[in-house]
Amino acid sequence: MSVDLIESALRPLADPGRAAGMAAYMRDQFPFLGVATPARRRAVRGLLPRTLDRDLVDALWSLPEREFQYVACDHLQKVPLESAAADFLRSLVVRKSWWDTVDALAKPVGRACTPEQMRAWARDDNLWVRRAAVLHQLGRREATDAELLGEILAGNLDSGEFFLDKAVGWALREYSKTDPAWVRTFRDEHEMAALTRREASKYL
Repeated sequence: MSVDLIESALRPLADPGRAAGMAAYMRDQFPFLGVATPARRRAVRGLLPRTLDRDLVDALWSLPEREFQYVACDHLQKVPLESAAADFLRSLVVRKSWWDTVDALAKPVGRACTPEQMRAWARDDNLWVRRAAVLHQLGRREATDAELLGEILAGNLDSGEFFLDKAVGWALREYSKTDPAWVRTFRDEHEMAALTRREASKYL
């Protein structure tokens, strides 16, 4: 699959006015075309392969406008992934890092990586790698490995990093919909940032 086809589908939809607002929302970390998510997905429908295409993802990640990284994330969310893809996924997490792509990569990371790999990511020096590990089980509900979740979260409670404090709280908040008693016990047994505690307690 050539990245040129995706560029040809998206670039004519560019809206400079919308692009300015989207960039501002992301604190001007990246330029945008100004294409909303529904329009972006409609435009590339049928253009993305059904198996992992690393060259395509790399090419999309190298383009300046953020929508191309979102297309890559959409691709990764739908294709089969195995533990051999872990290093490749990590390379994406640490390139052009911000919460939008890291959060979009969290579930593909969770599908691809082993518990041992996630434990290593949770201790990584890069905060975005750690955030991906914290969030990798989001949405698993009863299939959540609570022991692994607790281990990863406990190791990231004292980071002092807003994006990690927020992610830990988010993970706890989401799991509280499935097992509120577990989350309540975890919250009460650990010291954590006020932001984390507030997020964790939202549904308790």
